[in-house]
Amino acid sequence: MGSSNKIARGVFWTTLLNIVNGVYGFISVPVLIAYFGKADYGLIGLAMSVNVYLRLMDLGFNSTNVRFFSNWLAKKELDKVRKLFQTSLAFYGSIGLLNALILISISCFSGSLFHLEGEQNLILKHLFYILAISAFISWFTSCFDQLIKAHEYVGWTQKITLLPKLCQIAILGVTVWCHLSIEWYYALTAFSMFLVIPFAIHKIRLLAPYISFFPVLDRPIFKTILPYCLNIFSFSLFSFSINYLRPVFLGMQGTIESVADYRILNGIITIVLMLGGAFVGVILPSASKVVALGDREAQNRIAYDGTKYITITLCFCCFGMMSVSQEMLQLYVGSEYLYLSVWLDLWLLTTLTSHNQAISSLILSGSDIRVITYCTIVSSFIGLLACWLLIPYFEVGGTVIGYGIYGLIQILFYYLYYWPKKMHIDSGKVFKCSFLPSVMAGVVAMLLVRYGLKRFLLPVNNDWIELFLEEIVFTLLYIGVVYAFILNAKDKSLFFKLIRKHA
Repeated sequence: MGSSNKIARGVFWTTLLNIVNGVYGFISVPVLIAYFGKADYGLIGLAMSVNVYLRLMDLGFNSTNVRFFSNWLAKKELDKVRKLFQTSLAFYGSIGLLNALILISISCFSGSLFHLEGEQNLILKHLFYILAISAFISWFTSCFDQLIKAHEYVGWTQKITLLPKLCQIAILGVTVWCHLSIEWYYALTAFSMFLVIPFAIHKIRLLAPYISFFPVLDRPIFKTILPYCLNIFSFSLFSFSINYLRPVFLGMQGTIESVADYRILNGIITIVLMLGGAFVGVILPSASKVVALGDREAQNRIAYDGTKYITITLCFCCFGMMSVSQEMLQLYVGSEYLYLSVWLDLWLLTTLTSHNQAISSLILSGSDIRVITYCTIVSSFIGLLACWLLIPYFEVGGTVIGYGIYGLIQILFYYLYYWPKKMHIDSGKVFKCSFLPSVMAGVVAMLLVRYGLKRFLLPVNNDWIELFLEEIVFTLLYIGVVYAFILNAKDKSLFFKLIRKHA
């Protein structure tokens, strides 16, 4: 199978897996809250957040391994591939053991750390024990899919990952119908991920029969990859922290119920972000290619036109959801959670800070990202400090405000310093021509639907139909304004060309 076919399969199966993940995440939240109760469901979110943050111990090995596996496979240096695989087994096995010990240690102090007593504290301890076992297995087998992906079988890994995800959907139903405990649900869900291990081992045996599954730390190989690992790690550490420490802070500074609130909002935001980034790969050319060629004209197209296209998509998703945020919360988890609507709206607005993706791709295509790393460190620290201080007063709102502060610092740094000084990009042009018009279109369409349409909309007995009609009106209004006033002749030509190409 050629590389182009493998890439096409990879795109298809990745998209399908993202859809299944999104649907599962969206439906599981209200089902589990209704079945376990808000407080006990918050325990699941807390345990998962603690464990996800411990994934930082990867130290950047994931992307590093795929890179070095791919390079050495292309050069037929199979002995290095074998040594790196065995080194990864040894490294990941050690990290898995350390992860398990940390989780067990946290469980010993869970009551005082997260202000829990009695049965809730006991349940959280059990969840940490389950996580400790699953974390060790998950770490040890991490390099399996890395080696398979390096052989360009990304589609295969995504396809096989559908199996445990479908099992998790079945587990969700069995939990409710058979009245399983929270520990049983969590154990079955966690261990279902390991259904892929036998298939992965078989695939590796076919692709790389020279591979040994016995862990051995090869010091020269480890020293070769470590500098690249640490470079990736230093950049991702603090951006990872602002995303995954916030619910942990909620558990420590707030209540378990507020962790459940966070999970509710995050379920909706995840859908928006998934839709918001769905078309970036179709619209934008390869940033790394134009940087390597030194093509300034192409870089400007990415900076200005790319930002415009991304902003159009982000604003559609952001303001489209804001126009029906209260209705979405009511249908999603019930009218008793409508108090979250203001925080949902604010969190949706923070997603607009990611309109810098196009220019960021140019930055990351370069070799020096130290200044960006320093900015990320400062903004993450201030954002997390704001979370810690505000959570006692605003509960889940404190995490939203903290994240908003983080995003605001980042975007101001880019607009006021990095883009004009380091990249010679006109920040004023980006803001006035690429960002602001779509935001204004989104705000106008959202206000018309949210405060104008509902006064004239005929009563509909079905809430879902009413939601659908409101979204249809928003879509027509937004697309009409964008097409008439934001897209120029060149943009429209590109748009129709893409439609004909993918029709």
